[in-house]
Amino acid sequence: MNIALYSAVSSSTPTIPIPGNPSSMRDKAPSFFNGISFQLAKIGIILAFVLSFLLSSIQLYLDYLNQQKELENLIDRVIQVATPPAVRSVSTLDDELSYEVVNGLLRYGFIYEVVIYDDTGNILAQGSSPRPDLPTRWLTGKISENTREYTATLLLPGYTDGTAGSIRFYVDMDMALEGFYNRSKTGMLTGIFRNMFLVLLLFFVFYFTLTKPLVRLSREINSINPDHPGVNRLTPLPSQRKDELAQLIASFNQLLDVVELSLAKRRAVELALRKSEEHLRQIIDHLPVMIGARNIAGYYLFANKALANELGYTPEQMRNLHVRQLLKNSVFDIDTMLQNDYRVIRGNEELDVIEERFITASGKQLFLQTHIMPLAFYDEKVALIVSVDITERKNAQAKMEFMAHHDALTGLPNRVQLVERLEHELRRAERHGYYGAVLFIDLDQFKNINDSLGHPVGDKVLEVVATRLQQSVREEDLVARLSGDEFVVVLTVLDQNMETAALRAGEISEKIRSIISQPYVYDSMELRVTCSVGVVVYPDKNNSVHELLRYADTAMYQVKEKGRDSIEFFNEEMADKVSRQLVMEGDLHRALEEGQFELYYQPKMDVISSRVVGAEALLRWKHPTKGMVSPVDFIPVLETSGMIIDVGQWVLEDACKTLVKWSEQGLWHEGMKLSINISPRQFRRAAFVQDVIDTIERFPIPPNSLDMEITEGIVIQRVEDAIATMTLLSDKGISFSLDDFGTGYSSISYLKRLPVSTLKIDQGFVRDIIVDRNDRVLVETIITMGNLLDMELVAEGVEEAEQLAILKAFGCHFYQGYLFSMPVELAVFESILRTDQQRILEPA
Repeated sequence: MNIALYSAVSSSTPTIPIPGNPSSMRDKAPSFFNGISFQLAKIGIILAFVLSFLLSSIQLYLDYLNQQKELENLIDRVIQVATPPAVRSVSTLDDELSYEVVNGLLRYGFIYEVVIYDDTGNILAQGSSPRPDLPTRWLTGKISENTREYTATLLLPGYTDGTAGSIRFYVDMDMALEGFYNRSKTGMLTGIFRNMFLVLLLFFVFYFTLTKPLVRLSREINSINPDHPGVNRLTPLPSQRKDELAQLIASFNQLLDVVELSLAKRRAVELALRKSEEHLRQIIDHLPVMIGARNIAGYYLFANKALANELGYTPEQMRNLHVRQLLKNSVFDIDTMLQNDYRVIRGNEELDVIEERFITASGKQLFLQTHIMPLAFYDEKVALIVSVDITERKNAQAKMEFMAHHDALTGLPNRVQLVERLEHELRRAERHGYYGAVLFIDLDQFKNINDSLGHPVGDKVLEVVATRLQQSVREEDLVARLSGDEFVVVLTVLDQNMETAALRAGEISEKIRSIISQPYVYDSMELRVTCSVGVVVYPDKNNSVHELLRYADTAMYQVKEKGRDSIEFFNEEMADKVSRQLVMEGDLHRALEEGQFELYYQPKMDVISSRVVGAEALLRWKHPTKGMVSPVDFIPVLETSGMIIDVGQWVLEDACKTLVKWSEQGLWHEGMKLSINISPRQFRRAAFVQDVIDTIERFPIPPNSLDMEITEGIVIQRVEDAIATMTLLSDKGISFSLDDFGTGYSSISYLKRLPVSTLKIDQGFVRDIIVDRNDRVLVETIITMGNLLDMELVAEGVEEAEQLAILKAFGCHFYQGYLFSMPVELAVFESILRTDQQRILEPA
C-alpha cells in the first residue's frame, strides 16, 4: 500500500544534498595561515631544518674527528720542536733556555701551562697563561674534556736508556676546538639561511602554481548556485598547464554539466512526482475507505480525510496522537487492536479483522471491516490500516434479521422466532418439570373492518391488539403474530401440576379475551373486536412445536364453529379429528396424483319445457378401499390444506375437456351451460384469471358454455377485487352464478354491480316451500328481484312436483334436484343428453 506512503510525504520538494551552505562556506574561507602554500612552506621548513640538521650533524662530527686528528698531529709537531732545546736545557741545566722553551710552548694559544722536569723530577722551568672564559666551554665539556695533559720524555742523545728529564704541558681543549666551533657556526648559519631561502622560494612556487588557483577555484565553487549549477563555470588554467589541477577543473566543469542535466531531469521527475502525489492524495482522500498508519506504540502517523472526518479530527490533528486518545469512545477492545498491530509489525503478517465497532465524535455507531498489513514507512515499519464502512450493511443485516424474526406491522416475533422460542421452552419445561400453555388467538370478523374501513384502520387495530396482548401477560411470556389476524401467546412456568397450569391458562385466556373485546376508538367511532382462543397445555405426550400449534389452532376453530368470542381447550376428540384430517390430506394428495377424482353431473332443467339446458359439475372422490367419500368430509379438508387450488384447476381443465368432447359429439348446443364451483381460495389467487384464460385457450370450448358458481362470501369480502376478476373473465365468455343466494348478506347494493347472470336459490328455502309460508315468501321475493334485475333463476334441491309447480308459478326459470336426476357419472349424463335430444327431435 504505497498510497499511504505517498500521502504521508510532505508537500515540500527535497533538493539535491550539497555538502555545506555556500554562504557559510564563504564566511569560513581559509586564512593565510590555513592555506596550502603556508602549510607546504611550513612542512618544507621543517623538512629542510631536519635534513640540514642531520647533514650538519654528520658534517660536524666528521669535522670534529678531523679537528682531533689535526690537534694530535700539531701536538706531535710541537713536542718534536720543543724536545731538542728542552733536552739541552736539562742536560746543561740552563734555566734561561728552559724558560725560552716554556714560553715558546705557551705561545700556542691552546697550551696554557708548561713544566720541564730534570732527571730527578725537580722542576727546572715552569710557565702558564690565563684561560679565557669562552661560551663554548660547556659544549666542550659535553663532547670532550676541557683540559688535556701531554707528557714527553727527554732523552740524552747517544744514550738509549738515559733519561735527562721530561716536559709536561696542558692543552685547553676549548681553545683547541675554537676553529672547529667557528667553522661549525658559519656552516650552520649558512645552512639556515639557505634553507630559509629555499622554503621561501618553494612557498612562492606553491602559491602561484597551486594555492592561488585553488583559492580561485574555491571562490568559484562557492559562487555556484546549487539549484542552477550550470550557470557558472570554473575558470580553466592556461592551456600549457596539463597537470592534475587543470584536469580537476575540467572534470569539475563536466560534472557541473552532468549535475545540471541531472537536476533538470530530477526537477521534471519531481514535478511529475508532485503531480502524481497530489493525484494520489486526492484519490486517497476521496476513496470511500478509511486509511491510516499506526506505529508499534499505537500512534497514528497518517490518516486520510475519510478516517479523520469520521473520528472528528483533521488528518493533521490525528498525526502523533495515540489510538487510545482518538478512539476513547470505541466499543472495540483497544488492547486487541494494539496486539493486532504488534503482530503485523513484528510478525510481518497481514490480518483481516472481521469487524471493528466505534462511536464517532458525533455519537454515531460505526462498523468497520478492517485489513491490517505491514508497511515500510520512512525509517520504521508500521501497520497500515484499511477499513471499509459497513455500517449500512450491518444495520441492514440487523434490520433484515429483525424482520426475519419479527412481524413488520406490530414488531412482535413472527412464526420463525415463535418456533425457535417454543422449542427451547418445551425442552426447558421437560427439564424442570413444569407446565405451560400455548394460546392460539384469532380475531372474529376482522375482515369486516378491513373491507368497510380500509386496511390502514385494520392495521391500527392489529397494532392495538398486539400492545394489549403484551400488556396482558408477563415479561417472560411470548406474544407472536403468525399472519393476518392470528396471534399466538406462549405462557411459561404456569405450575408443576397440569390441572393447576390449565386453570391458570384459562384465567389468562379469559383475561386476554376480555381485554381485546374492549372498544377501540377511531375517528370518534368505537370499534369492537372479539377473539376466539384455542388453548393447549405443554408438555404432553412428547408433542412437537408444530403439533402444539396445530392443536391450538384446532381448538380455536372449534370456538369458531361454536359461535366465536370464547376459549376452548384442545382435547382428545379434537386430536382424533386432526389425526383423521392429516390422514385424509395424505389420501387426497394421492387421489390427485393417481386420478381418483371424477366429475359427476346434475342436469339443470328448464321449468317450462323440461328440457336439459345445462348441468352442474360436482367433484366426487372414489377411494380405492373406502369407496365413495362424501364431499362433506373431504371438501373442507381440501379448503384448509390449500389443495383446493390444485383440485379446482383439475376440475376446470376436466370440465373444459368434457365440453370440447360434447361439442364434437353434438351433445352440447348453443345456450347450454356447464357450471363449476369455484372455492374462495381459488378465486382470490392473483393468478386465477390467467390460469382460467390459459385453460380455455388450450381447450377451445363452445362460446358462452362455461359458468362459474361463486358464493356470496367470496364477493362480500373484497367487492372491488371480485368485480374486476369477474369482469375480466366475462369478457372471455364466462358467465357467473351466485350460489346459495339468500343464505348470506344478500345485499342488493353489491348485487346490481356484479357481472352475475344467474341467481341460485338455496335448497334450504326450496325444501319447505310447500309447508312454510315464510320460505315461500322469501323464494317469491328472490325470484321477483332476479326477474326485475334481468337475471336467470335456478332453484336447487327440487324433489317434488308440487315444489316445481310453486316455482313455476313464481316465475323461476330453471331447477336442479332429485325430481329429475341426482348427480350422475359422465356416461349416465351423456345418455341423458342423448335421450333429451331424441325427445326434442321426435314429432309432437
